[in-house]
Amino acid sequence: MSQSSANRSSTERTLRLRSITQNDVAAVGLDLAREGGLEAVTLRSVASRLGIATMSVYRFVGSKDELLDAVVLIAFDRLELPTLLEGTWQERIIAVMASWRDLLLVHPVVVELLVARPVPAQSAGLSRMIESVLAALEQAGVTGPAAGAAFWQIFSHTLGHVIFETPRRAIDADAQRAASERMRQTATDRGFARTRALATELTDVAARSPLEVSLQHLLDGLQVAQHPIVEVRPSPRG
Repeated sequence: MSQSSANRSSTERTLRLRSITQNDVAAVGLDLAREGGLEAVTLRSVASRLGIATMSVYRFVGSKDELLDAVVLIAFDRLELPTLLEGTWQERIIAVMASWRDLLLVHPVVVELLVARPVPAQSAGLSRMIESVLAALEQAGVTGPAAGAAFWQIFSHTLGHVIFETPRRAIDADAQRAASERMRQTATDRGFARTRALATELTDVAARSPLEVSLQHLLDGLQVAQHPIVEVRPSPRG
């Protein structure tokens, strides 16, 4: 390569680097994760995709851990929250968490990161989600520390639902029958009569409640806990 070509190439890299932001780095990391899993997300692979030197990535993230945090942050920022002006407080929360579920299904690697790492507290997207849920809880009369605890129950329920259900979507009828027989045999061997009787239902993926239904049950329970039903008994006659 001639000196002039080398200088031109160096100038192009410099100009490209000046146009890159931390969001660009995070977006590339998220794309690489979707294409090849967490193993595909490295400082070198991000640099290669952006067309810059590996060391230049350190201008935006200080380590692989910071890069993974940035991936989670940009995923949260892509959350499109519904704007329900009508409906019950339960419907508003379910709509928010269903949107979060849909995003996780597009980027399942984010689920892995959320399970293995703390949720980045500086996420603007997470704050928007929290604010929406807290506003709905306030409508139900749930405020203060109780609302904070309720949010994380709802968040964890949604995340757990995605973790449990996603890999089971591909299970076909033959695999379900085989799983049912294995569960029934194990229950029989161990003397678990109730499990043996329901082995078919317990291994039937289609019979499991969707997120919206299970969240409704959770929120119904929260409402009862917040406003318990008081049984009115007739006063004893003297």
